Amino acid sequence: MFKQLMKRIRGSLIIKRVLWSIGVVCIYMLGKYIPIGTVPLYRNVSATGFDLTDALDTLAMVSGGNFSMQNLFSLGISPWMTSMILWRFFSLFEIVKAATKRQTHLYQMTLMFIVALIQAYGFSSVSDYYDIVELGPASQTLLRLASMVIMIAGSFVLSWLANLNARKGVGGPSVIIISNMTLNFLLNIVALISQNSFNPLEWMLITLAIVLGSSLLIWITLVVYRAEYRIPIRRIMIVSSFAERTYIPIRLTPAGGMPFMYAMTLMTLPPIVISILLGFFPDNQWIQFLSVNFSISQLPGILFYIFLLFILAIGFSYFNLDPGEIAEGMQKGGDFIEGVRPGLATKKYINKYLWRITIIGAIYTAIIGGLPMLIVWSQSGQMSFALLINNIYIMTTLMLGIVEQINVMLTWKQYNDLI
Repeated sequence: MFKQLMKRIRGSLIIKRVLWSIGVVCIYMLGKYIPIGTVPLYRNVSATGFDLTDALDTLAMVSGGNFSMQNLFSLGISPWMTSMILWRFFSLFEIVKAATKRQTHLYQMTLMFIVALIQAYGFSSVSDYYDIVELGPASQTLLRLASMVIMIAGSFVLSWLANLNARKGVGGPSVIIISNMTLNFLLNIVALISQNSFNPLEWMLITLAIVLGSSLLIWITLVVYRAEYRIPIRRIMIVSSFAERTYIPIRLTPAGGMPFMYAMTLMTLPPIVISILLGFFPDNQWIQFLSVNFSISQLPGILFYIFLLFILAIGFSYFNLDPGEIAEGMQKGGDFIEGVRPGLATKKYINKYLWRITIIGAIYTAIIGGLPMLIVWSQSGQMSFALLINNIYIMTTLMLGIVEQINVMLTWKQYNDLI
Protein backbone atom coordinates (compact mmCIF):
# COMPACT_ATOMS: atom_id res chain seq x y z
CA MET A 1 0.00 0.00 0.00
CA PHE A 2 2.82 2.38 0.91
CA LYS A 3 4.64 1.54 -2.33
CA GLN A 4 1.49 2.23 -4.35
CA LEU A 5 1.05 5.56 -2.58
CA MET A 6 4.66 6.57 -3.28
CA LYS A 7 4.30 5.48 -6.91
CA ARG A 8 1.17 7.60 -7.26
CA ILE A 9 2.90 10.60 -5.72
CA ARG A 10 5.90 10.25 -8.05
CA GLY A 11 3.61 9.95 -11.05
CA SER A 12 1.42 12.94 -10.20
CA LEU A 13 2.79 16.40 -10.95
CA ILE A 14 0.03 18.09 -8.93
CA ILE A 15 0.57 15.99 -5.79
CA LYS A 16 4.33 16.62 -5.88
CA ARG A 17 3.83 20.35 -6.27
CA VAL A 18 1.20 20.48 -3.50
CA LEU A 19 3.55 18.60 -1.15
CA TRP A 20 6.32 21.11 -1.95
CA SER A 21 3.95 23.96 -1.11
CA ILE A 22 2.92 22.30 2.17
CA GLY A 23 6.59 21.95 3.08
CA VAL A 24 7.24 25.63 2.34
CA VAL A 25 4.25 26.67 4.48
CA CYS A 26 5.46 24.46 7.36
CA ILE A 27 8.92 26.06 7.26
CA TYR A 28 7.31 29.52 7.15
CA MET A 29 5.08 28.75 10.14
CA LEU A 30 8.06 27.39 12.06
CA GLY A 31 10.11 30.53 11.42
CA LYS A 32 7.14 32.76 12.17
CA TYR A 33 7.07 31.49 15.75
CA ILE A 34 10.81 31.49 16.39
CA PRO A 35 11.35 34.64 18.47
CA ILE A 36 14.53 36.67 18.28
CA GLY A 37 16.39 36.17 21.55
CA THR A 38 17.51 39.79 21.88
CA VAL A 39 14.04 40.94 22.96
CA PRO A 40 12.23 39.82 26.13
CA LEU A 41 9.57 37.28 25.20
CA TYR A 42 5.92 38.42 25.34
CA ARG A 43 7.02 42.04 25.64
CA ASN A 44 4.67 44.25 23.65
CA VAL A 45 6.39 46.31 20.99
CA SER A 46 5.71 50.00 21.46
CA ALA A 47 7.05 53.29 20.24
CA THR A 48 7.48 56.62 21.91
CA GLY A 49 5.32 59.28 20.31
CA PHE A 50 4.49 57.24 17.22
CA ASP A 51 2.55 53.99 17.40
CA LEU A 52 4.35 52.18 14.62
CA THR A 53 3.12 48.65 15.15
CA ASP A 54 -0.60 49.45 15.23
CA ALA A 55 -0.20 51.31 11.94
CA LEU A 56 1.72 48.52 10.21
CA ASP A 57 0.74 45.16 11.69
CA THR A 58 -2.40 44.83 9.58
CA LEU A 59 -0.54 45.99 6.46
CA ALA A 60 2.27 43.50 7.08
CA MET A 61 -0.26 40.66 6.93
CA VAL A 62 -0.32 40.69 3.10
CA SER A 63 3.45 40.16 2.92
CA GLY A 64 3.67 37.39 5.50
CA GLY A 65 5.20 39.76 8.06
CA ASN A 66 4.46 40.40 11.71
CA PHE A 67 5.21 43.76 13.32
CA SER A 68 3.66 42.93 16.69
CA MET A 69 6.69 40.85 17.75
CA GLN A 70 10.23 40.20 16.59
CA ASN A 71 10.64 36.80 14.97
CA LEU A 72 12.70 35.28 12.20
CA PHE A 73 10.18 36.29 9.51
CA SER A 74 8.97 39.59 10.97
CA LEU A 75 9.65 41.45 7.70
CA GLY A 76 7.95 38.79 5.58
CA ILE A 77 8.44 39.15 1.82
CA SER A 78 7.76 42.88 2.06
CA PRO A 79 11.37 43.83 1.08
CA TRP A 80 11.15 41.57 -1.96
CA MET A 81 7.75 42.92 -3.04
CA THR A 82 8.80 46.54 -2.53
CA SER A 83 12.07 46.04 -4.40
CA MET A 84 10.20 44.47 -7.34
CA ILE A 85 7.97 47.54 -7.66
CA LEU A 86 10.98 49.87 -7.46
CA TRP A 87 12.87 47.72 -9.95
CA ARG A 88 10.05 48.05 -12.47
CA PHE A 89 10.56 51.82 -12.25
CA PHE A 90 14.36 51.60 -12.60
CA SER A 91 14.02 49.21 -15.55
CA LEU A 92 12.74 52.12 -17.64
CA PHE A 93 16.27 53.54 -17.79
CA GLU A 94 18.69 52.44 -20.52
CA ILE A 95 21.55 51.61 -18.12
CA VAL A 96 19.37 48.96 -16.49
CA LYS A 97 18.11 47.57 -19.81
CA ALA A 98 21.72 47.04 -20.94
CA ALA A 99 22.63 45.01 -17.84
CA THR A 100 23.32 41.28 -18.07
CA LYS A 101 21.17 38.71 -16.29
CA ARG A 102 23.77 38.32 -13.55
CA GLN A 103 24.05 42.09 -13.08
CA THR A 104 20.26 42.45 -12.99
CA HIS A 105 20.01 39.83 -10.25
CA LEU A 106 22.76 41.59 -8.27
CA TYR A 107 21.01 44.96 -8.60
CA GLN A 108 17.69 43.47 -7.50
CA MET A 109 19.23 41.81 -4.45
CA THR A 110 21.04 45.03 -3.53
CA LEU A 111 17.78 46.97 -3.78
CA MET A 112 16.02 44.35 -1.68
CA PHE A 113 18.79 44.57 0.94
CA ILE A 114 18.41 48.37 1.15
CA VAL A 115 14.64 48.09 1.62
CA ALA A 116 15.08 45.32 4.23
CA LEU A 117 17.70 47.42 6.05
CA ILE A 118 15.34 50.41 6.25
CA GLN A 119 12.46 48.27 7.49
CA ALA A 120 14.59 46.38 10.00
CA TYR A 121 16.11 49.62 11.33
CA GLY A 122 12.69 51.23 11.75
CA PHE A 123 11.07 48.18 13.31
CA SER A 124 13.97 47.51 15.67
CA SER A 125 13.76 51.07 17.00
CA VAL A 126 10.42 50.37 18.70
CA SER A 127 11.60 47.39 20.78
CA ASP A 128 13.09 47.10 24.27
CA TYR A 129 16.20 44.91 24.41
CA TYR A 130 17.93 42.96 27.15
CA ASP A 131 20.60 44.82 29.07
CA ILE A 132 23.54 42.40 29.23
CA VAL A 133 26.23 43.67 31.58
CA GLU A 134 28.96 41.56 29.97
CA LEU A 135 28.55 43.47 26.69
CA GLY A 136 29.18 46.82 28.35
CA PRO A 137 27.32 50.11 27.84
CA ALA A 138 26.70 49.32 24.15
CA SER A 139 24.73 46.20 25.06
CA GLN A 140 21.36 47.27 23.67
CA THR A 141 22.92 48.73 20.51
CA LEU A 142 24.68 45.44 19.77
CA LEU A 143 21.51 43.46 20.42
CA ARG A 144 19.57 45.77 18.14
CA LEU A 145 22.14 45.24 15.37
CA ALA A 146 21.85 41.48 15.91
CA SER A 147 18.06 41.73 15.59
CA MET A 148 18.41 43.69 12.35
CA VAL A 149 20.80 41.11 10.88
CA ILE A 150 18.45 38.24 11.81
CA MET A 151 15.36 39.97 10.37
CA ILE A 152 17.15 40.88 7.13
CA ALA A 153 18.45 37.31 6.79
CA GLY A 154 14.94 36.01 7.48
CA SER A 155 13.47 38.16 4.69
CA PHE A 156 16.03 36.75 2.22
CA VAL A 157 15.29 33.19 3.35
CA LEU A 158 11.56 33.78 2.93
CA SER A 159 11.99 35.27 -0.55
CA TRP A 160 14.11 32.23 -1.46
CA LEU A 161 11.32 29.95 -0.20
CA ALA A 162 8.78 31.91 -2.26
CA ASN A 163 10.89 31.52 -5.41
CA LEU A 164 11.47 27.84 -4.61
CA ASN A 165 7.72 27.32 -4.32
CA ALA A 166 7.23 29.12 -7.64
CA ARG A 167 9.55 26.58 -9.30
CA LYS A 168 8.54 23.39 -7.53
CA GLY A 169 5.22 24.10 -5.79
CA VAL A 170 1.88 25.76 -6.47
CA GLY A 171 1.10 29.45 -6.22
CA GLY A 172 4.57 30.89 -5.72
CA PRO A 173 4.61 33.47 -2.90
CA SER A 174 0.80 33.36 -2.77
CA VAL A 175 0.78 30.33 -0.44
CA ILE A 176 2.82 32.24 2.15
CA ILE A 177 0.46 35.20 1.97
CA ILE A 178 -2.69 33.03 2.08
CA SER A 179 -1.44 30.98 5.04
CA ASN A 180 -0.52 34.11 7.01
CA MET A 181 -3.82 35.86 6.26
CA THR A 182 -5.83 32.75 7.12
CA LEU A 183 -3.98 32.35 10.41
CA ASN A 184 -4.51 36.00 11.33
CA PHE A 185 -8.19 35.76 10.40
CA LEU A 186 -8.63 32.77 12.73
CA LEU A 187 -6.72 34.54 15.52
CA ASN A 188 -8.96 37.60 15.13
CA ILE A 189 -12.04 35.40 15.45
CA VAL A 190 -10.62 33.82 18.62
CA ALA A 191 -9.85 37.30 20.00
CA LEU A 192 -13.39 38.45 19.16
CA ILE A 193 -14.86 35.48 21.02
CA SER A 194 -12.60 35.86 24.06
CA GLN A 195 -12.97 39.64 24.40
CA ASN A 196 -16.75 39.83 24.00
CA SER A 197 -19.68 38.15 25.67
CA PHE A 198 -22.58 38.05 23.23
CA ASN A 199 -25.80 36.15 23.75
CA PRO A 200 -26.68 33.34 21.29
CA LEU A 201 -28.95 35.57 19.18
CA GLU A 202 -26.22 38.21 18.82
CA TRP A 203 -23.67 35.57 17.87
CA MET A 204 -26.04 34.16 15.26
CA LEU A 205 -26.66 37.61 13.76
CA ILE A 206 -22.93 38.44 13.72
CA THR A 207 -22.07 35.10 12.11
CA LEU A 208 -24.84 35.52 9.54
CA ALA A 209 -23.68 39.05 8.69
CA ILE A 210 -20.06 37.90 8.27
CA VAL A 211 -21.02 34.91 6.10
CA LEU A 212 -23.41 36.90 3.90
CA GLY A 213 -21.03 39.85 3.57
CA SER A 214 -18.07 37.62 2.72
CA SER A 215 -20.12 35.58 0.25
CA LEU A 216 -21.34 38.74 -1.51
CA LEU A 217 -17.81 40.13 -1.74
CA ILE A 218 -16.43 36.83 -3.03
CA TRP A 219 -19.19 36.65 -5.66
CA ILE A 220 -18.48 40.22 -6.82
CA THR A 221 -14.76 39.41 -6.92
CA LEU A 222 -15.36 36.30 -9.05
CA VAL A 223 -17.57 38.18 -11.53
CA VAL A 224 -15.22 41.16 -11.87
CA TYR A 225 -12.06 39.01 -11.97
CA ARG A 226 -13.40 37.02 -14.93
CA ALA A 227 -14.96 40.01 -16.72
CA GLU A 228 -13.13 40.80 -19.95
CA TYR A 229 -13.49 42.66 -23.23
CA ARG A 230 -12.66 40.58 -26.30
CA ILE A 231 -11.16 42.00 -29.50
CA PRO A 232 -11.81 39.50 -32.35
CA ILE A 233 -8.80 38.75 -34.56
CA ARG A 234 -8.31 36.86 -37.80
CA ARG A 235 -5.61 34.17 -37.92
CA ILE A 236 -4.66 33.18 -41.44
CA MET A 237 -2.79 30.08 -40.24
CA ILE A 238 -5.96 28.56 -38.73
CA VAL A 239 -8.66 27.29 -41.07
CA SER A 240 -11.36 25.81 -38.82
CA SER A 241 -14.19 26.74 -36.49
CA PHE A 242 -11.59 27.73 -33.87
CA ALA A 243 -10.52 30.68 -36.02
CA GLU A 244 -13.92 32.31 -35.48
CA ARG A 245 -13.40 32.26 -31.69
CA THR A 246 -9.91 33.78 -31.65
CA TYR A 247 -9.67 37.04 -29.74
CA ILE A 248 -7.49 39.27 -27.56
CA PRO A 249 -8.88 39.24 -23.99
CA ILE A 250 -8.61 42.47 -21.99
CA ARG A 251 -9.56 41.77 -18.38
CA LEU A 252 -11.22 44.39 -16.23
CA THR A 253 -8.86 43.62 -13.33
CA PRO A 254 -6.01 41.59 -14.86
CA ALA A 255 -3.84 41.84 -11.76
CA GLY A 256 -6.57 40.69 -9.34
CA GLY A 257 -5.48 41.46 -5.80
CA MET A 258 -1.91 42.43 -6.73
CA PRO A 259 -2.57 46.22 -6.53
CA PHE A 260 -3.93 45.74 -3.00
CA MET A 261 -0.96 43.61 -1.94
CA TYR A 262 1.68 45.94 -3.32
CA ALA A 263 -0.12 49.10 -2.17
CA MET A 264 -0.35 47.77 1.38
CA THR A 265 3.29 46.70 1.22
CA LEU A 266 4.43 50.11 -0.03
CA MET A 267 2.35 51.77 2.70
CA THR A 268 4.63 50.17 5.30
CA LEU A 269 7.62 52.22 4.13
CA PRO A 270 6.49 55.82 4.92
CA PRO A 271 5.64 55.16 8.61
CA ILE A 272 8.97 53.36 9.09
CA VAL A 273 10.95 56.16 7.40
CA ILE A 274 9.01 58.75 9.45
CA SER A 275 9.76 56.79 12.62
CA ILE A 276 13.49 56.80 11.76
CA LEU A 277 13.47 60.53 11.03
CA LEU A 278 11.54 61.17 14.24
CA GLY A 279 14.31 59.44 16.16
CA PHE A 280 16.93 61.78 14.66
CA PHE A 281 14.80 64.95 14.67
CA PRO A 282 12.27 64.59 17.52
CA ASP A 283 11.45 68.32 17.61
CA ASN A 284 10.83 68.81 13.90
CA GLN A 285 7.23 69.95 13.46
CA TRP A 286 6.86 68.65 9.89
CA ILE A 287 8.00 65.16 10.87
CA GLN A 288 5.71 65.22 13.91
CA PHE A 289 2.81 66.23 11.65
CA LEU A 290 3.57 63.38 9.24
CA SER A 291 3.91 60.88 12.09
CA VAL A 292 0.40 61.74 13.26
CA ASN A 293 -1.38 62.14 9.90
CA PHE A 294 0.36 59.79 7.45
CA SER A 295 -0.87 56.60 9.06
CA ILE A 296 -3.24 54.25 7.23
CA SER A 297 -5.85 55.16 9.87
CA GLN A 298 -5.75 58.89 9.04
CA LEU A 299 -7.26 60.69 6.05
CA PRO A 300 -3.95 61.68 4.31
CA GLY A 301 -2.72 58.10 4.60
CA ILE A 302 -6.02 56.72 3.29
CA LEU A 303 -5.98 59.10 0.30
CA PHE A 304 -2.37 58.13 -0.47
CA TYR A 305 -3.34 54.45 -0.27
CA ILE A 306 -6.22 55.02 -2.72
CA PHE A 307 -3.82 56.85 -5.05
CA LEU A 308 -1.41 53.89 -4.91
CA LEU A 309 -4.25 51.47 -5.69
CA PHE A 310 -5.26 53.51 -8.74
CA ILE A 311 -1.70 53.83 -10.10
CA LEU A 312 -0.78 50.19 -9.44
CA ALA A 313 -3.99 48.93 -11.09
CA ILE A 314 -3.06 50.84 -14.25
CA GLY A 315 0.58 49.74 -14.07
CA PHE A 316 -0.23 46.04 -13.66
CA SER A 317 -2.70 46.19 -16.57
CA TYR A 318 -0.01 47.43 -18.96
CA PHE A 319 2.53 45.05 -17.44
CA ASN A 320 0.28 42.05 -18.19
CA LEU A 321 -0.79 43.23 -21.65
CA ASP A 322 1.63 45.22 -23.82
CA PRO A 323 -0.12 46.54 -26.97
CA GLY A 324 3.22 47.00 -28.75
CA GLU A 325 4.31 43.39 -28.23
CA ILE A 326 0.89 42.04 -29.25
CA ALA A 327 0.78 44.16 -32.42
CA GLU A 328 4.32 43.12 -33.35
CA GLY A 329 3.57 39.44 -32.78
CA MET A 330 0.38 39.63 -34.83
CA GLN A 331 2.20 41.34 -37.70
CA LYS A 332 4.94 38.70 -37.74
CA GLY A 333 2.39 35.88 -37.65
CA GLY A 334 0.14 37.38 -40.30
CA ASP A 335 -2.78 37.86 -37.89
CA PHE A 336 -4.91 40.99 -38.04
CA ILE A 337 -7.97 42.81 -36.71
CA GLU A 338 -10.65 43.39 -39.32
CA GLY A 339 -10.65 46.97 -40.56
CA VAL A 340 -7.33 47.81 -38.85
CA ARG A 341 -3.95 47.96 -40.59
CA PRO A 342 -1.16 45.83 -39.06
CA GLY A 343 1.64 47.44 -37.07
CA LEU A 344 1.26 50.87 -35.49
CA ALA A 345 -2.47 51.16 -36.25
CA THR A 346 -3.12 47.82 -34.51
CA LYS A 347 -1.08 48.94 -31.51
CA LYS A 348 -3.11 52.16 -31.22
CA TYR A 349 -6.37 50.24 -31.63
CA ILE A 350 -5.53 47.78 -28.85
CA ASN A 351 -4.15 50.54 -26.63
CA LYS A 352 -7.39 52.54 -27.02
CA TYR A 353 -9.52 49.73 -25.62
CA LEU A 354 -6.91 48.71 -23.06
CA TRP A 355 -6.80 52.26 -21.67
CA ARG A 356 -10.60 52.46 -21.37
CA ILE A 357 -10.92 49.09 -19.65
CA THR A 358 -7.90 49.83 -17.43
CA ILE A 359 -9.34 53.12 -16.18
CA ILE A 360 -12.66 51.46 -15.34
CA GLY A 361 -10.82 48.66 -13.52
CA ALA A 362 -8.57 51.12 -11.67
CA ILE A 363 -11.59 53.14 -10.50
CA TYR A 364 -13.28 49.93 -9.34
CA THR A 365 -10.12 48.88 -7.48
CA ALA A 366 -9.82 52.28 -5.78
CA ILE A 367 -13.49 52.21 -4.73
CA ILE A 368 -13.34 48.64 -3.36
CA GLY A 369 -10.16 49.41 -1.42
CA GLY A 370 -10.76 53.02 -0.40
CA LEU A 371 -14.49 53.46 0.20
CA PRO A 372 -14.72 51.13 3.25
CA MET A 373 -11.69 52.87 4.77
CA LEU A 374 -13.23 56.32 4.26
CA ILE A 375 -16.50 55.15 5.83
CA VAL A 376 -14.71 53.63 8.84
CA TRP A 377 -12.54 56.75 9.22
CA SER A 378 -15.61 59.02 9.16
CA GLN A 379 -17.19 56.91 11.92
CA SER A 380 -13.94 56.70 13.95
CA GLY A 381 -14.03 52.92 13.73
CA GLN A 382 -11.36 50.22 13.61
CA MET A 383 -9.40 50.44 10.35
CA SER A 384 -8.61 46.72 10.54
CA PHE A 385 -12.30 46.06 9.80
CA ALA A 386 -12.10 48.09 6.58
CA LEU A 387 -8.88 46.32 5.58
CA LEU A 388 -10.68 43.01 6.09
CA ILE A 389 -12.57 43.70 2.85
CA ASN A 390 -9.25 44.19 1.05
CA ASN A 391 -7.94 40.98 2.58
CA ILE A 392 -10.96 38.95 1.43
CA TYR A 393 -10.51 40.35 -2.08
CA ILE A 394 -6.79 39.48 -2.02
CA MET A 395 -7.35 35.93 -0.75
CA THR A 396 -10.09 35.28 -3.31
CA THR A 397 -8.00 36.40 -6.27
CA LEU A 398 -4.93 34.53 -5.02
CA MET A 399 -6.96 31.34 -4.65
CA LEU A 400 -8.36 31.85 -8.16
CA GLY A 401 -4.80 32.13 -9.45
CA ILE A 402 -3.84 28.86 -7.77
CA VAL A 403 -6.95 27.14 -9.16
CA GLU A 404 -6.08 28.37 -12.66
CA GLN A 405 -2.53 27.03 -12.28
CA ILE A 406 -3.83 23.62 -11.22
CA ASN A 407 -6.30 23.61 -14.13
CA VAL A 408 -3.40 24.27 -16.51
CA MET A 409 -1.50 21.30 -15.08
CA LEU A 410 -4.61 19.12 -15.47
CA THR A 411 -4.88 20.26 -19.08
CA TRP A 412 -1.25 19.28 -19.72
CA LYS A 413 -2.04 15.80 -18.40
CA GLN A 414 -4.57 15.28 -21.19
CA TYR A 415 -1.79 15.58 -23.80
CA ASN A 416 0.71 13.12 -22.31
CA ASP A 417 0.23 10.63 -25.15
CA LEU A 418 0.76 13.30 -27.79
CA ILE A 419 3.86 14.79 -26.18
